[in-house]
Amino acid sequence: MTARQTLKDDYSASVEFYDFVPAYSQREDIASYLRLAKETGGTVLELGCGTGRTLLPIAMAGIPIAGLDSSPAMLEICSRRLIEAACSEKTDLVLSDMRDFDLGRKFNLITVPFRAFQHLETAEDQLACLSSVRRHLAGGGLFVLDLFNPDMQRIMDISNRKEYGNEEPFLIPDGSTVTRRFRTVDVDLPNQIMDCEIIYHIERPDGSTDRKVHSFRMRWLFRWEAEHLLERAGFSVVEVAGDHRGSPFGTDWPGELILKAVVTEI
Repeated sequence: MTARQTLKDDYSASVEFYDFVPAYSQREDIASYLRLAKETGGTVLELGCGTGRTLLPIAMAGIPIAGLDSSPAMLEICSRRLIEAACSEKTDLVLSDMRDFDLGRKFNLITVPFRAFQHLETAEDQLACLSSVRRHLAGGGLFVLDLFNPDMQRIMDISNRKEYGNEEPFLIPDGSTVTRRFRTVDVDLPNQIMDCEIIYHIERPDGSTDRKVHSFRMRWLFRWEAEHLLERAGFSVVEVAGDHRGSPFGTDWPGELILKAVVTEI
């Protein structure tokens, strides 16, 4: 077993903008996780909760939820949003590494939304996370893993080594206009890892400009690789979908890779 790597993703460059990015705030996963939280009828644990994009609607519905994240800056914003929405009473926020945590209780629903799992670069780290999830999942509980389905043509497109993207600008509360662009810095094919950048071009109300870069690494997983990983960790996969509406995997290629699993009965 290799030594555990330190997660290097630093959200300080993007935390100012995260809650205002239309591509995030309009994702259909918010409604899906809220529906599942209601259907499972108990407590929820969200790994990689960030600023509370999917956690907050569940908390506002009165459902007890715990959010775990390794970014103090993200959790600070999440805590403030919960207080402002007057729904912090049934919500716990935990600063921790998703590979190794012990909350001393079990949950009916555990989720890892919007690619957070893909910051784990090795099988050892992935299995460590899944082991922690398995220990915390209540009998009959549901685990939901959200991955992107790798589009190898896009991953290998050398034109993406330069900034690209055509998203519309968006406003943040201080009146600044922000435009996001992207860059694939490097691709490690044998290890299935991309070095990525999200670049924020900012125009301030006083006319000044700024450029902030969020650098991070992501490991892509293929459908059968992800299923085998879950089974190796003691889960049974009960659904593989291509989006959060439950469309069959591959309907809209490349689409999403959403896996739902339960603890394997012994």
